[in-house]
Amino acid sequence: MNATEAKAVATRQRRTQAERREEAERLILDAAIRIVAEKGLDAFTLADAGEAAGYSRGLPAHYFRSKAELLSAITNYIREWFFAGLRARVGNQHRGLSSLIAGIDFYFDACGADRTMLLALHTVLAGALHKPALADAVARLNRESAEAIEVAILNGIASGEIHRDIDAKAWSVLLLASVRGVIAQWLIDPGHVDLPSLRDGVVASLKGNLAIGTGRAFGRKSK
Repeated sequence: MNATEAKAVATRQRRTQAERREEAERLILDAAIRIVAEKGLDAFTLADAGEAAGYSRGLPAHYFRSKAELLSAITNYIREWFFAGLRARVGNQHRGLSSLIAGIDFYFDACGADRTMLLALHTVLAGALHKPALADAVARLNRESAEAIEVAILNGIASGEIHRDIDAKAWSVLLLASVRGVIAQWLIDPGHVDLPSLRDGVVASLKGNLAIGTGRAFGRKSK
């Protein structure tokens, strides 16, 4: 084997090792999310996550070093899942009301398709109140979620379908809180939360308060 061939083999081996590590990290995160969704943030260890993923009990500590770092990685993993799903539903262009409604639909549809992720998400959201390791990652998720809504509202204003005097920043926080609040109640007590009618109610409120041609003034900027 000459030097060029040896270099090519070494490159392939390095790439394969990187791919194996990436797969292992993903499977450990998937397992940790399932555990968090089922048991909460405190009722598992790094070793539990490794075992549930089908690896040795010591491998998660090698990749994530501590439970705090694993929890932070879980939050970022959920964030990536959320925005990937949102992009797939909405697309790269923020088209105003249509993209806002598509985002609402994605969140509500996840109740059927990705309940485990939603359980883990809301467990992490609550845990950030008392776990500093989660606070920064959750704050980033909150900011980026609200910013995506705000951009859609501003695009709706620019296109002439949303009132110009709407407070886009305030509405972004309000809409995010409304959808999350409904989903949190459903996760706790699904038998007493009618998701389809509440989804329709959130969309009706959105259109009634923001869309041009409606007379309601909630969430307008003060003169």
